[in-house]
Formats: sequence, C-alpha cells, structure tokens
Amino acid sequence: MHFTYLWIDFLTLLGPLALSFDKKVAFYRSWGKFLLSMLPVSILYIVWDIWFTHSDVWEFNATYTSGLWLLDLPLEEYGFFLVVPYASLFIYACIRQYFPKLNIRTASKSMSFLLGILSLIAILYAPHALYTVVTFGLLLALVLYILWVKSHEIAGYIYISWIICLLPMAVVNGLLTGLPVLIYNNLENLKIRVGTIPFEDFFYHLVYMLLMILIYEKISRKEKTTSSL
Repeated sequence: MHFTYLWIDFLTLLGPLALSFDKKVAFYRSWGKFLLSMLPVSILYIVWDIWFTHSDVWEFNATYTSGLWLLDLPLEEYGFFLVVPYASLFIYACIRQYFPKLNIRTASKSMSFLLGILSLIAILYAPHALYTVVTFGLLLALVLYILWVKSHEIAGYIYISWIICLLPMAVVNGLLTGLPVLIYNNLENLKIRVGTIPFEDFFYHLVYMLLMILIYEKISRKEKTTSSL
C-alpha cells in the first residue's frame, strides 16, 4: 500500500517508454528535446504544488506513498512530473507523425476561443477558489498568446493530443483521487467532479501540455534552422 503512488508512476511510464522505439515515431531520438522542454515546466509545477500544499488547496495521503518526502511533497510527486509529461509528449509526437497534414487551423482557433470563454466563466464564478483562478488564469493567458501569435496548427495538435490523453488521465487521476492519494480542499475549487476527479485537473494537465509542447516546438524549429545552415 505504501508504494501505490510509485506503482502508478511506473505503470504510467511503461507503455509510452516501450513504444518510444517504434520505427516510425522513434521518440527515443527526442529525449533530449523532451528534457529541455519538460524541465522548466515541471519546475514551475513543483513550485505550484508546494505553494498549494502549504495553502491547504490539497494534501497528500501518506498511506499510499513510500514515506520519502522533499519540500513537503512525496518523492512520487516528483516522478509524476516526469512520467505524465513524457506520456503526453509521446502521444503528441505520435499524432504529428501519423497525421502530419490535418486541416485543423480553423477548429483550433475555435477551440482556443471556447477555452478562453470557459476560463473567464470559471474565474468569475469562483473568484475565491485558488485552484480555479490559477489554473484557468494560466489557461486564459496561454490561449490569448496562441491567438496572438497565430500558433493555431501547433495548438490544434495539442488539443487533439489532450483529448486523447483524457482517457488514460481519467484512469491515473481516478486512482489518485479515488483512493485517495491526493485529497482536495473543495473550498478552493469549483466543487465539480468527474467521478472523483476535480474539474480543474483536466485543465491543469492542458496548461502543462501547452507550455511544454510550445517550448518543444520552438526547440525543434531552432534545430531545423541550425541543420539547414
């Protein structure tokens, strides 16, 4: 029982890691870019995690952890911010490789507008709820940035990847919130649950994917520019 969270981390990574050596996607060749794009976002999220733990937005149930803690977070939480980003970026890489010419710019733009409107509604509905305001505030800032710089194609692929991620995410987060490994203070969220998962969690994940993959694509463009010189 004390290693439940560790097992969740391990099983989350297992499938994407094993499939990373598929010849068509060959995601193992992108490990360097993954680390460069994941690290700054994971550091931001760990700081966010520590802040929310200290602010009683959520807490961890020691029953399901190994007992190793750093800065008030269980060791497994640091692993979470490695394995979930890896799995998410792997799914994105697969979608881009197998469907490179999707005509998604218009749909992506519409999705960004809808996410912006949803973010505003959530913030105005629960301005007192820290988890709600921070998550949807960041999401609003990101979709405005995407609309401003017109990164509709990249964002479209991210939105598709996020939708595909929702199923495995529901399993992983369902375990974390159902056991529960992670206990939420409902005063700091919308009090809307999908099963046992707070509504904000789905967009907390989307914010991570947007930040990481925008960085990943910027690194990829720089590599292509350098190699063409």
